[in-house]
Parts: sequence; structure tokens; C-alpha cells
Amino acid sequence: MADLNAKKPHIFEESSQYQHWRFSPEQLWDIRNKRTDEAVSRVQKNVQEEQQENKEEDVGSKTEYLSAKEELALCRFYEMQLQVMSKHCKFTDMVMATAVIYMKRFFLHNTVMDYHPKDVFLTCLFLATKSESERISIDDFGKNLRLPSTKNVLDLEFTVSQGLKFQYYIHHPYRPAYGFFLDMQTGPTDVKLLKETYKKVDKAIAEMILSDLPLIYQPGQLALAAFMLAGKENGFDQQVRRYIADRFGHDAASLLSIIERILGLLKIVTPVTQEEAKKIDYKLRLCMNPAMNPESAM
Repeated sequence: MADLNAKKPHIFEESSQYQHWRFSPEQLWDIRNKRTDEAVSRVQKNVQEEQQENKEEDVGSKTEYLSAKEELALCRFYEMQLQVMSKHCKFTDMVMATAVIYMKRFFLHNTVMDYHPKDVFLTCLFLATKSESERISIDDFGKNLRLPSTKNVLDLEFTVSQGLKFQYYIHHPYRPAYGFFLDMQTGPTDVKLLKETYKKVDKAIAEMILSDLPLIYQPGQLALAAFMLAGKENGFDQQVRRYIADRFGHDAASLLSIIERILGLLKIVTPVTQEEAKKIDYKLRLCMNPAMNPESAM
């Protein structure tokens, strides 16, 4: 017989995100390094086969392949472009965040040497409009972004969905941030300072979305960290600390420790410049998998 007094799991704890898409920083790099090593071996083999097919000189062993860090940097650059495009198309923050996290999930187990981010990121954005109920026709999507063709966007839908394990729903920090904003107003809070801080919370979350943080921490933890970050200038971060102590009781100390770790990780994140992305992209052109190129002899 079921225990009627048993604590019901939080909705997030029952989600696919909680169960399948949370990692430690070490796990993320283990996965990425393994993925890149396997990709390099596979591409080298395919390049050699193509050269034998075309009776060309073997240059595969001389090719310089991308590192896991370079793969991540190129993906980060395109995640930034997703934020710009979402704003251009007047999509909500939810659509933007979902698209960026789709990119993170897809390229965690897939390599840019098989799928170039410039092809994948548009499909991620189009899928995000569907899952966040901001449906837009593929024709309008193409017109808004001035795409010469939307064929690639549609062609990659199934491939990207496979990379996401067909798990489309994303929990991001925007919803809990709004919940905390409302809840803070019920206690001894300087409402004027709260509203001033909350205006900066979205920007703090957008910054977090571009890092590994959404793959490591829970949305509510990121939301509170965003309040702390947004409240540093006006001193509201101290009121956030008091709110956490009052609201979370025995769990407050561990939660504050998690928030400090989040803010610490965010400090070491540096945006990828266009120049850096260009250099990596040039290197990538020389080590793309010929088996994924429709013009290849393979």
C-alpha cells in the first residue's frame, strides 16, 4: 500500500532533464574528450578511404584535428548567435533558452566534425519555437531570418531530435526566477530594490545559458544565483541571502554554497570572439568528416 505521508517528488525531479541531462563538470569533459577522440579516429579512417578511392596522396596523418575545447568554443559562438537571432525574431526568452540548450545537448554527444553548428543551430531554433508553443511556419521562419533556403533546417530535424533523445521539454531558470520575484514580495523586502534587481535578472540568466551551468545545476538554483548576480550593484544580494535563510531553513547553507559555486564558475566564462570562431572554423574545414559530405566520393 502506498505511503500517503511520503513526500511527493518535485515536478522537476520527475523530468527527463533531471534524470538524463545533469552532469558534473568532470563528467561533461569526460564525455566531450571521448566524443572528440572517437570522432578524430573515425574521420582519419574516412579520409584515408576517400583518398584511396580518389588515388590521392595520404595527408590524413598530417591533418590537425579540433580539440574538445575548440569544438565547445565554436558551439558557444553559435549559441551567442542564437540569442541574437531570437531577439531579431522577437521570440521569447523561453524560445531562446530552449534553442541554446538544444545545441548544448546535441553537441554533447555529436561532433562538429560531423555536423557544422551553422547548420544545426537554425534547426534547434525552429524546434524550440514548436516546443515553446510559439509556432511559426517554416516559410515565415526563413523569411524572418532571410535564409536562401530552409531545406537544411527541415532535413536536420530528425537528426537533431535523435541527438536530444526526443526529449524536447526544457526547464529553464526564467520560470522559477519569476516565482522568486513574487515570493520575495510577501516578506520583509525592499520592493523598489527588488523590482530594480529583477529587471537585470533576465540578462544574468542569458549569460548563464551560454555556459555549462544549465547542464550542471537545477533551474531554481540558477534563478537564485541570477538574483544574487543582478543585485550585486545595488546591494540587493544581501536581501537575497536573507530571503534564502528565511525561506529554505536547514537547506539554506547548502543552497548558498551551491550559488557561490555557480557564481564562481560564471566568473571564468569568457565569450568566444568572432576572430576565434573564424580560426576554429578554418581548421574545421580541413578536418570535416567526408562521410557526412554529400559531394564526397564515399
